Amino acid sequence: MISYWVAVIRRFAVGIAALAVLCGGAMAGVMIWDDATVWAAALLQGTLFGLAVGAVVAIVGSTSNIWQAARMASRHGLRLSAEAVPLPCTAEIRVPIRPGTTAYQLTDSVLHALKQVPAPQIDEVKEFTHGKLTLICRKSLSLPVRFHISITTDRDIATVTLDARPTATWRLLDEGASWSVLKAFEPHVSKAVHDEACGTSTT
Repeated sequence: MISYWVAVIRRFAVGIAALAVLCGGAMAGVMIWDDATVWAAALLQGTLFGLAVGAVVAIVGSTSNIWQAARMASRHGLRLSAEAVPLPCTAEIRVPIRPGTTAYQLTDSVLHALKQVPAPQIDEVKEFTHGKLTLICRKSLSLPVRFHISITTDRDIATVTLDARPTATWRLLDEGASWSVLKAFEPHVSKAVHDEACGTSTT
């Protein structure tokens, strides 16, 4: 959790610094406006005020975020780490395949496997085509997550690219929701592709 907290602070460092400068500058400006002779004291007090505001925002914001993220990870049987901070969350799986195995076969097997996973639940299948699968997950998550899978085959190798991100693309953090979806689904995707590629799929 410590690594996650540090990663959150780093992600918002620029924004927190800007807020601290703005608040400190505003306070110093008001004091100098009232009495221009106290500019040195005004700058000092403004700096201290800005630092205090920045510290409060950093502590309160990151603590709230880490609490939500820890709950999210625990709900899906995961251990929270700094990997949950950057968005989007991505992974790649490369699997040897039998001759003639198609991306559609692999995609169909993956969808079937993910529908059996108890959590996170799939609320909507947005896309299901030859080698493309996009799912929307909402239940058990703090924010809706778009989970996209791309599968390509090249001779005897299948490459599976996983991408999880908030449906609201402007978000910088999502309390670990995207990371939880990726980590919860990834082993099932890997197993489904391996089983289909080795001819042991039951779908």
